[in-house]
Amino acid sequence: MNLFENQNYYDREEFDKISYEDQQEIFLRIRAWMPRVSERDRYNAKKYRNIIISRIEQICAYACAGHIPSQDYMGYIYKRGFGDIFPINYKRSIEWNIIAARNGSKLAPQKMKAFMNPAIDLILESPRAGQIIKYNDLNLSNYFWFLSQYVCELLYVDLKLDPREMSKKELIEEDTNEKGARIFFDRFRDRCVNGAIDNLIKSLPEDVDEDEVGEVLMSKEEKESKKQYESEFVELNIEDIDSADSDK
Repeated sequence: MNLFENQNYYDREEFDKISYEDQQEIFLRIRAWMPRVSERDRYNAKKYRNIIISRIEQICAYACAGHIPSQDYMGYIYKRGFGDIFPINYKRSIEWNIIAARNGSKLAPQKMKAFMNPAIDLILESPRAGQIIKYNDLNLSNYFWFLSQYVCELLYVDLKLDPREMSKKELIEEDTNEKGARIFFDRFRDRCVNGAIDNLIKSLPEDVDEDEVGEVLMSKEEKESKKQYESEFVELNIEDIDSADSDK
């Protein structure tokens, strides 16, 4: 089945069930396909540029139609750019990452980890964090993307994001003001985090004992493990994987 025709990749509930590793593999397949051209076309600058732009246009069209891996890719390509062919746009990158995270992407929260960390910390410091952790079976491998999805759900609404509306924006539009984008989106994130906590509490079982203290997410040993996990993630950051790896 063509990668872009798999209906499970358009369905939020279905895509949410796909493991982080499998989502990463899907992303890498898109990233490997995008620049793959013949040697003859690669050395024809005009033709190569047209092919790259055409493929990004294709991926963006799928993203706007609801294809979640393509939404992941648009968040990636707007942050990285593509040489002198496709410019960086930090604001558009964050918008697409929020859309993808809201739709079940486990990669998107990791790609905006620095942006999401303050919100996740506030959720874990909330009075009923223990119950949230316990009743959602959260652990070191899933807590970050799970909690990020709740925040991104509200960001999606607050920022009035809609994949279909993204198609009306200019595809090629440079915005290298990363600090400005951070300040803009930080304001919305900080406004949404309390709503995310409220939604998480509402999702708890009706008969939950409000005085119950759930297990802490991480013991001292697990915190050390988390540090190691995060250091390994930096080394394997999806934005820095060698192109050779993406062909596997």
